[in-house]
Amino acid sequence: MIIRIFGNMKYTVLLSLAFALLIANSCQCQNKDYTLIIPPKVEVKFDSLYPHASNINWSKRHTSDNIQVVEFDCKCDEGIGHLTITFDTNGIITNKEILIYKQDLPENVGSYIENNYPNEFKYGAIDKTLNSQGEITYTVELLQVTPDGNAVNGGWTYVLKFKGSGEYISMEKTMTR
Repeated sequence: MIIRIFGNMKYTVLLSLAFALLIANSCQCQNKDYTLIIPPKVEVKFDSLYPHASNINWSKRHTSDNIQVVEFDCKCDEGIGHLTITFDTNGIITNKEILIYKQDLPENVGSYIENNYPNEFKYGAIDKTLNSQGEITYTVELLQVTPDGNAVNGGWTYVLKFKGSGEYISMEKTMTR
């Protein structure tokens, strides 16, 4: 009986080790599928459009992806100088998110927010997004605040979406941590 118990334990330990190695190898293989190699046409296009960009962060992409995302700061005429651009591998811009000021929103967006959200919220990030068809949408983040204007831990964050015309599209509500 003792031999039988040790035999089962040896089998269990070996099986556990084999399983652990299999999982570790699988995870390593998945990471190999992601790359920071920027497609040459994308790099040329980016450098020509934003030669003075700073804080450039190229996203890793899966080797089968046909897009490349870059987030960066620049002293340019677009918004307040922080952009996220999605390129296809041929260097064509498919999506551009531009961080903008509140006053850059269409007037009816501000009116909608004033009429539908109480004073205990303040503006967070505001993005203007342009897709490859030239369609514009706006995303406005509203943060729940205390009477002194500080963000509330465990408070609500609303993310509102609007068409380029300022027409309301949707809202997502999440709890902040």
